[in-house]
Amino acid sequence: MNKKIRTTSQQLTQLFLTLFIIILFLVNLAFAGISTAFIYNNAHEQAEEVIDTISDNISDHDEHKNKNEWKLFLNAYLARQSNDAISLKTPKGKTVYSEDGEELFEKVRNHRNYNNVVFMENSVYYLRTANEDGYRISVILNVDDLFTLITHLLLAIIILNLIAIICSIPLIKRFSRKWSQPLEKIDQDIEAIEHQTTAKKKVFVPKQPAEIHHLAQSFNKLLEYQDKAIQREQQFVTDASHELKTPLAAIRGHINLIKRRGKEHPEVVAKSLQYIDSESSRMEILVNELLELGRAKKQHQSIDPIDLVPIVQKESEILEQEYDTCSVYISSPTKLFYPIEVKDFRLIIHNLLDNAAKYSQNNAKIKIELQKDNGYLTLRVKDQGIGIREENYDKIFDRFYREDQAHSSQIKGTGIGLAIVKDIVTKYHGKISVSANTPKGAIFEIKLPL
Repeated sequence: MNKKIRTTSQQLTQLFLTLFIIILFLVNLAFAGISTAFIYNNAHEQAEEVIDTISDNISDHDEHKNKNEWKLFLNAYLARQSNDAISLKTPKGKTVYSEDGEELFEKVRNHRNYNNVVFMENSVYYLRTANEDGYRISVILNVDDLFTLITHLLLAIIILNLIAIICSIPLIKRFSRKWSQPLEKIDQDIEAIEHQTTAKKKVFVPKQPAEIHHLAQSFNKLLEYQDKAIQREQQFVTDASHELKTPLAAIRGHINLIKRRGKEHPEVVAKSLQYIDSESSRMEILVNELLELGRAKKQHQSIDPIDLVPIVQKESEILEQEYDTCSVYISSPTKLFYPIEVKDFRLIIHNLLDNAAKYSQNNAKIKIELQKDNGYLTLRVKDQGIGIREENYDKIFDRFYREDQAHSSQIKGTGIGLAIVKDIVTKYHGKISVSANTPKGAIFEIKLPL
């Protein structure tokens, strides 16, 4: 059977109450120890004072006193309370007692003493013995009154402690509830988020304590990131559906055309099959780039540096073969090493060159600059194409965005290439920007930290 899960308030109440009881117990224990030490020291000082006084008042001829004289002598130094006693043993071995002292000493001798303290049935005594000038002086002091006083004080303190504990319980509960309120409010907000649709998803951020304050802030940042990610994915699904819907509709249209007119008009079949092949190839490219886009978002692990120059040269050769009217010029060191996956860097170069070539006229020149400077690996691709309007600089890296929407159908591509480049650059904590080329065209610049 599972134990009932306790709330933060309940746990704090139990914790504070336990600490409070422990503190009170330690205080009472310290009081008892200090009181006992006070009684002991007080009795010791009194006994020492009696012994010193008797020693100072004994003369040489006092040894010849009879018992009654000794008794009167010793009685004069007794404390004012009852059940005190003095015994004195002379150098010649004669032992004399104060009034009723012999009986009391006999009782004390029959009980064990603890560091000169003797506990009897109804009384507590302090026993002190000293040798002074051949005399053996023993003093028994009754400390019942002090013990009684301390005991009563201790009982009073214990009762006050119990009252304090009982009275503190609601106060501790109140403060515990107050301290746990931020967590309870955050918990309520988290539960409410599940049912939110349009409202902005946020949890309460308390000012105190600092740990919960930072926790709530971090959680809100996570919610904000998650919300943006969901919005991006929703937009992605919408855009992808739109991009796939158009060629699919066209393919189905040509299939229906073949069914209706293919037998009577064979030329329709050949033309429609050519279109279906073209559109299916376009869809294949789109799907592959969507997969690359998803892969580009994954965080990279520590990898070894690779030489980037051969990759740039290879992709430039491929582009010149595909676009025989374009020429690529490379400005870079003989070798340049950087820790990046080969496939990632190849995609960056390929997509930037392909984008430059698609929007450039015949005999266009594309320039690639690759270098290390100011703590960055810098890659620039300069083209002489149609250029990009300044107000669209931020949009150009969005999925499915085409700068020349009017002629986008005439220019092959999916509108995902630059989005892939941006995601790869972001994965390596880099930056990508676009600017105008003079007199025409665009410059794409990538900076990756070294």
